[in-house]
Amino acid sequence: WFPRMVCSPLVRLQRRTAEPPEGKGRGAGTIQKLVIGLAVLVVGGLFASNAVRPESRATAGDGSWAGTRHSSSALAAPRSAEVDGVLANVRGGALQLLNQTGAQFAMALHQRVPTAAAATEATVLAMPLSSLLAPEGPMVAALGAPASGPLVLPVGSLKSPSPVLGRGDWFARVRRTETWERDVAELPKSGSKAKPPTLDDALAQARARAGSNPGPVIATFVNLKRFDFGLTWVRRCEKLGLRNFVVGALDPEALALLQALKVPTFQMGATANRAPLPGTHDYGWNSVDFKKMGIEKVQLLADILERNYTVLLMDADAVLVADPLPYFARWPEADVLVTTDYIGEPTIDGGIDRAKLLKYTMNIGVIFARPAFTGLAQAWISQLSKGSLQWDQNVFYTLMSSRKNGAGFADEVQPGSPGSQLLTLAAKDKRLGLVWDGKLLAGVLPTSLFCTGFTFVSGYCDKNALGHPFTFHACWLFYEAHGKRVRLRSLRVWHDDAKYYQRGEGDRTNGFLALADDGWLGTKEGRHSELLQPPFTTAKHMQLVHEQLRFVRSGMLLAALLGRQFVMPRMACLYDKWWAEHNGTIPASKMDQPIRDCPMDHILELNVLNTHQQWLPRQHSFLQHEDMPPALKQSRLNVSLREFSKSAPGSLSALVSALRPGGHGQIGSMHTLVVSSIPDVYHMLHPSDQVRFFFFFFSLNGPVTW
Repeated sequence: WFPRMVCSPLVRLQRRTAEPPEGKGRGAGTIQKLVIGLAVLVVGGLFASNAVRPESRATAGDGSWAGTRHSSSALAAPRSAEVDGVLANVRGGALQLLNQTGAQFAMALHQRVPTAAAATEATVLAMPLSSLLAPEGPMVAALGAPASGPLVLPVGSLKSPSPVLGRGDWFARVRRTETWERDVAELPKSGSKAKPPTLDDALAQARARAGSNPGPVIATFVNLKRFDFGLTWVRRCEKLGLRNFVVGALDPEALALLQALKVPTFQMGATANRAPLPGTHDYGWNSVDFKKMGIEKVQLLADILERNYTVLLMDADAVLVADPLPYFARWPEADVLVTTDYIGEPTIDGGIDRAKLLKYTMNIGVIFARPAFTGLAQAWISQLSKGSLQWDQNVFYTLMSSRKNGAGFADEVQPGSPGSQLLTLAAKDKRLGLVWDGKLLAGVLPTSLFCTGFTFVSGYCDKNALGHPFTFHACWLFYEAHGKRVRLRSLRVWHDDAKYYQRGEGDRTNGFLALADDGWLGTKEGRHSELLQPPFTTAKHMQLVHEQLRFVRSGMLLAALLGRQFVMPRMACLYDKWWAEHNGTIPASKMDQPIRDCPMDHILELNVLNTHQQWLPRQHSFLQHEDMPPALKQSRLNVSLREFSKSAPGSLSALVSALRPGGHGQIGSMHTLVVSSIPDVYHMLHPSDQVRFFFFFFSLNGPVTW
């Protein structure tokens, strides 16, 4: 029922070639419950695909939408021998629901299955998992607000629905142009003859900005393609009062932009006489350019350390949330402090993590190093410069974990072996460990304070004793740069210009529309739903997400009809999203379920929506962002649509007219409308508009034929 953008592969069922004997294996009971639950829902899914046909819509006597409901008699229809055979295959594990494209999902969802007798295994295999597990159900409107609450918008005169979609920029390709992108277009076409600034120039400029007590150098690097990440990184440093920072430019265009913004900068690679990297490339993980960028990163670290500076080196997508320098100062004995990819439970007492975690995969997105680390940094760049290109993080771990001559490593050391004099009882008490043949003391920065995409979802970052994290590294998430931007915006640490808060994208010039009380989660049904209670299953996860997405669909459509940008409500989900098989949480991890703040990259297809940004919702925290001008925050009105939730589909024209500028009172002139009791706008549309909406979104993934 909803386009490819919300058919993100949250959960996939795999074929079970051999089930363990009854009572064997911890997962046996869960699997059995899952396949039985799936079997029960197969018939509902078959009828669901037929029940949502536009011609089946009818206005019930009580003014509700009969077409959005499934009668109990239909769901309880007798199953034929063919359906029984399909269900037997489900129970036996022979039914696969894999490898379907978005278009196949779309077509299957609208396939007509006239009778249960016509259902065959082939038919069921063609059905999308979303329709099998959560067929379209009734739209549950929020409870009406009290008289003292939001403005209750009266229905007024009812009109017949008429096609209203497809006007203006509804389905046009829309992508916002940032201020810095316009600045790029104004850069001189011919190369400047001026000598580019050096690292020493940038460090001097940074020290001058920082004053008499500059403290450690804070450094990152950026190219033109991802310049907005560098700009966000700079703005976060400035907001926290950190001035002693430098930003390396990977290409001449990024260098020119940084110079125009008066950011202390220099050309990366210059100290080693390497040519700049191409600014228009997207340095995807493990690509050739990604590995070349790693060389430049390590060179930057070594160059700063060789100048006898202490340095905090960060990737540009690792954004500062709070000033971490006083925290680092608590471990003056440490030669290096580094973040980790460990996904188990971190320490939450405000200290660094256990020294034994040095044995796990380290994450070099955030490194705090003192001059004693110079030797390892030089060995690191030397190793990266040899032979074929390598991933800098792998080489880093190899060097850190080296144990020549029986040297100690992490929290292990033998008396008299290399490192035994460094790893004193005091160092052990402070959770420091040995690295690099026992030559250095290192500490692991806990993911509860130096967070990743995963640990924010897991809830670890809300539990640390300090009450806040220091950094958020936009890794362990989905949709690459698009997903990183959305996640950082949701955490209110991304930098956007004023225009982002003033109006939407494309034709969405009339402000914003949000759902009150987090949409479905704020309804009586949502607040008390058993879907949020254990035991947690795949079926419950899918149904929970779909219940919320129906409200999202209505909000997106109503916002579009009003020329407003939609603001995503806070979403909840039961299962985490990962790259491999799992049982709802990443193996070896511990996380809170349900996930009360389920990220947009777990729910929506962000790569698809990024091409038509008028349909990409603002993040749920948008209206609380500190960068939104106060006057715009105050231009907000809560409106209850409970009367429309009780009315017939024909009231759509009246609803849109009342909420548009010049409609009911001053409603249309408000910057933001926060609506409660939103009706099912999709089923209020004319059938032809439902088809247009449906095909538009699926066409974003390529041609769709009926």
